[in-house]
Amino acid sequence: MDIGNKIRELRKEQKMSIKELAEMSQCTSSFISQLERNLANPSINTLKKISEILDVPLVYFFEQENELESTEDKYVIRKNQRKKLKSINEKTEVFLLTPDLDNNLEMHMIVIEPGGQSDKLYTNNAEEVGYVLSGDLTFYLGEDELIIYEGDSIYFPGHIPHGWKNHTNQPVVTLWVTNHPILKGFK
Repeated sequence: MDIGNKIRELRKEQKMSIKELAEMSQCTSSFISQLERNLANPSINTLKKISEILDVPLVYFFEQENELESTEDKYVIRKNQRKKLKSINEKTEVFLLTPDLDNNLEMHMIVIEPGGQSDKLYTNNAEEVGYVLSGDLTFYLGEDELIIYEGDSIYFPGHIPHGWKNHTNQPVVTLWVTNHPILKGFK
């Protein structure tokens, strides 16, 4: 996946300078330059802003350039080939575990560093299932604050505002499945 090259190509097609894109996306010019050279990983929120500025849906950055050729390439996601987003503000790494965003299911693995938390409560049109692989997680669901322990799972409709916080001093690893891909809905 070459997000940086896609951003560079779109920016140049629109005759926009790095400085202009940086100002519009509220990033530094050096960050945009590093991003275009794949030396930095954008957060989902930053990538969403850039997609809006460049007038493409967020999913554009995750689409494969070439048709998948073999059954293995089409259906197996090797751990070193996962699509990854990093949120510095939320202290998380999000790994897409499904091949792309064109299916009815979307699966993520999220690694949350100590002190990491969602920067807001999220809502979407999906049903979600989360499973804690390791660690303990504070989960906010509507007005409730729940503790989800290693081995626990949670199910909820995505229209309920939800978020999370790693209240421990160890990374928390979670798996999430949605029946209506949530990244696909971003533009």
